[in-house]
Amino acid sequence: MHSFFDLRRRLARWVAAAKRRTPRVLALLAFHDEMRYLPGFFRNVAPQVDGVLALDDGSTDGSGDFAAGQPSVVELLRKPPREPHDWSELDNRSRLIAAAGRHRPDWLIAVDADERLERGFRSRVQAEIARAEAAGISALSVHFRELWGAPDTFRADGIWGQKRFARLFRQRDDPEIDQRLIHGHWAPLNSRTEGGFPAGDLFVYHLKMLTAKARTARRALYEDLDPDCRLQQMGYAYLTDETGLRLERLAAGREYEPTGIGELG
Repeated sequence: MHSFFDLRRRLARWVAAAKRRTPRVLALLAFHDEMRYLPGFFRNVAPQVDGVLALDDGSTDGSGDFAAGQPSVVELLRKPPREPHDWSELDNRSRLIAAAGRHRPDWLIAVDADERLERGFRSRVQAEIARAEAAGISALSVHFRELWGAPDTFRADGIWGQKRFARLFRQRDDPEIDQRLIHGHWAPLNSRTEGGFPAGDLFVYHLKMLTAKARTARRALYEDLDPDCRLQQMGYAYLTDETGLRLERLAAGREYEPTGIGELG
């Protein structure tokens, strides 16, 4: 028969274990005709999160059916086929964040089909979330690396080495969605800390700037979507400008897997 003090010790251990509970993290994915990148996305991202909440933005290349067959997908939202430039990042972001509430995650991480999480992301994100929660922080920005020229090098000069995006955030029932059509924050605006999003020690790698051809296409896309640069005052010419180009290798132990040259942009 257990004594009163034994029961108290057991209760204390149970409370401590509950406090150490691993947060449930879901990835948010919006895609359109991304069969080139989706297999690598699921190999890379799915093992590092607790599920993927996906939105097929009118794909016609089989991307939607491929995502529907992935065991890690907790829900797939589908939109009808659309014209190439009838793209609303805002609508996709709003739908995914609203749908996340049905799955009751603790935190969310937004990752595009052409992006990859660093090796060991799962353990690192748990540590970053623990630090954030202890400090009363509800959203973090992540370091964004533009892969350039090769799958294991990124551009590090100027603004390139400073890129951060608010992609990791606590799920909340009252999110204030950024209303910008493109370049909007994924993290709810009412999750900011003193007007901003503190940086977490996390890397996300972007594949679709690897080649000159891909960079030219990306610049053309944004100049067509935002010809007057109202949504990004600095414009988009910088996407193809190699002035001061400096490349660095990915840090050892913080690469992404799998690294495949078949996904060159």
